[in-house]
Amino acid sequence: MALREAGKDKILKLLKDDNVTTIVLIGDAGVGKTWIARKIADSAYKEGLSYVTIWVFLNQQDDKKSLHENRSLHENIACQLSILSTIEEWEDNATKEGDHEEESLESLKNKISAKLEEMRLPEKFLLLIVDGVPDTMNENDIMSAFRKIMHLNEPNLFKVLITRRKEPVVEGNEVTEKKIEIIKIEPLSSEEGLFLFKKRVTENVSGIDGFQTNALCIAEKSKGLPAAIVVIAEALNRIVEHDCTLESAMKEAATCEDAHNSANSLLRCGYEMLPKRDKALIDCCWYSLQFFLKHGGVHYNELIACWILEGYFGPVDHVEKVYEEGHRVLVELIDRHLLKIRDDNVVVVEGLALTILDYCPDRNEGKSSLGLAGVFEGGHWQGFGRITHADGLIKTMCNRDRWDKVSTLLIDGSRLSREVLDTFFQPMQGLEVLALFNPTIKSLPSNLSKMDKLRLLVLRGCDLLENVDDIKELKSLTVLEISGATSLKKIPDVFFHKLLQLRSLKLSAVQIKSLPSSISDLSELRWLMLRGCASLEELPRLQKLENLLVLDLSGAIKLRKLKDKTFKAHAKLRMLDLSQTKIDRLPFLKNLGNLTQLSLRCCKCLTRLPSLKSVSQLEILDLSGSSMLKENQDEIFPSMDGLKTLNLSNTAIRHLPSNNNSLPNLKLMNLSDALSLDKIEDNIFEHLRYLRHLKLSKTNLQKLPSLSNLCNLEILNLSGCRALKEIVDQSFQHMTYLQQLNLSETKIECLPSLSNLSNLRQLLLRNCVNLKELPPLESLSKLEELDLCGARSLKETEAKFLENMVHLRFLNLSGTELKLPPTANLTNLTQLLLQRCRLYELCPNLENCTQLEVLNLSETDIQSLPSLENFSNLRDLNLRDCSRLEKLLCLKSVTHLEVLDLWGTRVKEFPYEISQLTHLKRLNLPDLKDVQTLDWGKIKNLPEELNWDQCGIFKCSQNRPCMSLSGTEFFQYLKTNPGLWETCFKEFQFSVCAHEKEGTARDICWHRVDPNFREIYFQTLSLPEEHGKYLEIVGFDSFTGFEDALLKAEFISLIDNKFIKSLSDLAAGVKSMNVGNVMAMKGCWLERSTEVQTIFDEEAEVLMEENLETLWASNLPILKSVSNGNLQLGHLKKLYLDCCPMLETVFHSSQPPENLEVLQIKFCDKLKTLFMPNTSTDCKLQNLQKLHLVELPNLTSIGVLESKSVLDIFPSIKLIKVRECPNLENLDKIKEDFKFAFVENSGPMKSRDH
Repeated sequence: MALREAGKDKILKLLKDDNVTTIVLIGDAGVGKTWIARKIADSAYKEGLSYVTIWVFLNQQDDKKSLHENRSLHENIACQLSILSTIEEWEDNATKEGDHEEESLESLKNKISAKLEEMRLPEKFLLLIVDGVPDTMNENDIMSAFRKIMHLNEPNLFKVLITRRKEPVVEGNEVTEKKIEIIKIEPLSSEEGLFLFKKRVTENVSGIDGFQTNALCIAEKSKGLPAAIVVIAEALNRIVEHDCTLESAMKEAATCEDAHNSANSLLRCGYEMLPKRDKALIDCCWYSLQFFLKHGGVHYNELIACWILEGYFGPVDHVEKVYEEGHRVLVELIDRHLLKIRDDNVVVVEGLALTILDYCPDRNEGKSSLGLAGVFEGGHWQGFGRITHADGLIKTMCNRDRWDKVSTLLIDGSRLSREVLDTFFQPMQGLEVLALFNPTIKSLPSNLSKMDKLRLLVLRGCDLLENVDDIKELKSLTVLEISGATSLKKIPDVFFHKLLQLRSLKLSAVQIKSLPSSISDLSELRWLMLRGCASLEELPRLQKLENLLVLDLSGAIKLRKLKDKTFKAHAKLRMLDLSQTKIDRLPFLKNLGNLTQLSLRCCKCLTRLPSLKSVSQLEILDLSGSSMLKENQDEIFPSMDGLKTLNLSNTAIRHLPSNNNSLPNLKLMNLSDALSLDKIEDNIFEHLRYLRHLKLSKTNLQKLPSLSNLCNLEILNLSGCRALKEIVDQSFQHMTYLQQLNLSETKIECLPSLSNLSNLRQLLLRNCVNLKELPPLESLSKLEELDLCGARSLKETEAKFLENMVHLRFLNLSGTELKLPPTANLTNLTQLLLQRCRLYELCPNLENCTQLEVLNLSETDIQSLPSLENFSNLRDLNLRDCSRLEKLLCLKSVTHLEVLDLWGTRVKEFPYEISQLTHLKRLNLPDLKDVQTLDWGKIKNLPEELNWDQCGIFKCSQNRPCMSLSGTEFFQYLKTNPGLWETCFKEFQFSVCAHEKEGTARDICWHRVDPNFREIYFQTLSLPEEHGKYLEIVGFDSFTGFEDALLKAEFISLIDNKFIKSLSDLAAGVKSMNVGNVMAMKGCWLERSTEVQTIFDEEAEVLMEENLETLWASNLPILKSVSNGNLQLGHLKKLYLDCCPMLETVFHSSQPPENLEVLQIKFCDKLKTLFMPNTSTDCKLQNLQKLHLVELPNLTSIGVLESKSVLDIFPSIKLIKVRECPNLENLDKIKEDFKFAFVENSGPMKSRDH
């Protein structure tokens, strides 16, 4: 690194030379030009040479002609000079008053010039660093632009440091800028590269065997490029053990190769080391490479928004949570040096990294929802502007009350439900980017069709949406997604006539039978995703779609054929996915030289393939599950040098192609469930040296060919090969990288030597019933999973080999004669299964296994358990048929227990501690029929699964149990034993949660059985002190299972249930079960039910009207009325309405609830009047005593006219409270008429003449 220091000194000397104005650093991508420039800037400032440093970052896409008009460049300089606020500074001051209007370009130039003049110091210069100058731009272009931007006219007052890959290009008679010095940055020497690598890795890496040798290889393969060295070092520092071992990763990096002998192979190896379990991290990483290749840098907020729109984080229930996940991924990629973040918080990628896309250009194809990285080529990407995130949305950076300035908006359904749709979008006519995630809307905003600037529209998870006709007017639209629209049955045939700019179209999981014929004219279309369109039966011709890159029809299970006979017109196509369709024959694949992915998974009707000779660039071929395919395999597989993944699982393939040397780069071969495959030629694997995964499970192989050349193999799966009896000795001799060996359910009698498998993590020999002897396993010190379950022929012996397996996490010895050694120190064990083992007492060291999550001792002869105090992680405790076990120790410490099986034990006491096990899902009790008493007061919680019929716990009980339940199994049992309602459940408090709503909802249900919490909760619901029969139902999508309880319950709370559109559905469901005529319901609480449009209609009258006294409706986003028809609700005394944004009117004047005593309405944005318009003169609430109205911005009338007083309408009124109802008329008159009227309004009150 001394050479780098010498170079830095030389550059500093040139900066001091008055005859030198410009210094150009040239060098290959990744050689360290930016790093050197940063060091120079720091030194120049410290030595007092410069008074300020301005950084300007250019991209290969920047145009010299428009450089001085580049707004983002001007804003970047202005932010560095503190003329403009950065996004982060704006967010910090977002609550302050003052608008953030966009300044004109000329104004910015003037302010920049004035600021530089103000900052100027004598004897010092301004240092301008222009990083990443495009190859097509020379220094004259740069200086000409920046003279205009920064008014740099006096040579001695500024210096320019430029970084670029190639020497400047001089065009024609152009005169090169004077006083320019060009310095070439050379790569590091092998010694310098080795020094840098050792400096960057952790001790954990440098301490592995063979580090010095492999480190030297890595330094040499880096070609002296620091960027490659740093990426591979950081990748090794973060190796996830479940993906690969550190040793194998180091070896892979040291031996990686490519055809051009460049550093790309090393860099690509670093990318391949991303943790395989973190799919979001992998997808975002590869997407970013493709994006930056075409579009240069973006602010990190904009990049995270792109990731969200591409769907890399799954469903967007809450924008803020998804944003946080995006930020986590961003930080991880920056820490790995796969992305870089500049001082202006713009994210860029190392230039060297972009070159690896030449070798894997479509690494992320098909995983993106919209393909934004690929569909906007040639400068068409316009971005999202300056955006920020807060309060359930991502939007344009502007003051909170200036919605007319919003051009980008991403919003989730829960946030949108707080708004009145048309009112919310009314000021946003300038929207350019709009994404709605999981909206609960049936139709689009009425003003959408007028948003003529809209170019990106995403409607994701819109299962209620029925009509999208307004979209057809959006002529500027380039990206459109409508996904999860299961209620959308038809799209007009002319839908796409005006949408000729569309480049990306995703119609996923919509129920249309055919596409509009107008789609055939979308010649600009690059991305066509029709995934999961299960009703789609036909597709129009697509020949005019010559720019198509991706065509995904997977999941179109009714699609039988394509009208186009050939794909010849689609020469640019890179991905074709027809999985799960019913096509029986593919069009010809001629002219598809760019195709890299072909997926025909589960095409059950496909009988033959066309020739694949023309798809020479194919990397992934998936024919799995296409069981009708019958072809000569040599014709199917021509020479495919680039093929990396071949999936023929669950096909009728009989043999592998004889020209096996045509797949030299294959990494994954999957032949699982190929039942016709019974033989593989001996030399078949001879040329597959890069193969890592070989899956042959459930084939009929009787003999394996030689595996000796598969030295890079990591996974070998032969499970279920029931005809396989022998594996040739020394087969595993050279497989030093093997991590998983699965021979389960084979007929092998003995194993070859495993002594060289030092990196083996999983050894699976489940149900190898003929296995008589194990080879020495002491060398498998890194083993994490060992499964010998069912290997019943193994001799009875002590498993001493376990003593060295300190990393073991999973151990299954069930059904074997093996015994745990008393000295085994299995402290990392999470699962221990000893079912049917000859076991009388547990190993004394078991108490040290504090990480245990699963312990299975079923069908053993143990008589006692050790203390469970140390087993706080235990989730599953199986003691079934432990017939000598008579006593169960305290369960209080196993707070995470989910499964407890005591059936067949001699335990004779009910385990009351289960009421404290809030995560318990399944409980099998022993036979308790002889138990004399059972204290139901101690049983607070019962799991979703319990052996009701066997255990006999209902023989004796007390009344009024209070329990939290999961699922409806308990009620199904009561249905078959109806007498229990009289003997055990004359009174009850049940909180029942759907299985699918575990987590938060379950926790709430649980806490409500706590006496103190329950008392407070019931008070907030205004529940009477005497509430003998209470039923709470949470999170159900369908009405089934609890009809008896609904009929008997006096107080019912319905929370987050999709099966309810009105309480009439509840009544009708009870009525249809023929379980009774009149519900006992006196009070009903209805919360967060997104389908409810009206609470009552005529159907509810018979079953509900007679008893209902209290109704509470809260957070019902589409509720429009309390009742339809002539329902009187004569017994209703209390009505509470809270957060119902679509409600406009409360009562029909002809049938007001005459006994109503309390009326409370809060946060109902659209509410205009209590009574139907023009009929309020006939209305009177005779018994109303309390009226509370809170934050009703559109409420104009409560029925009090100028000609009448409050007591005329509400003769029994005792208290009126009004807060934040600014449009309510005659408030002054109400206050005059009634002294107990309390009014709080921040705005002016309105009287009738307003």
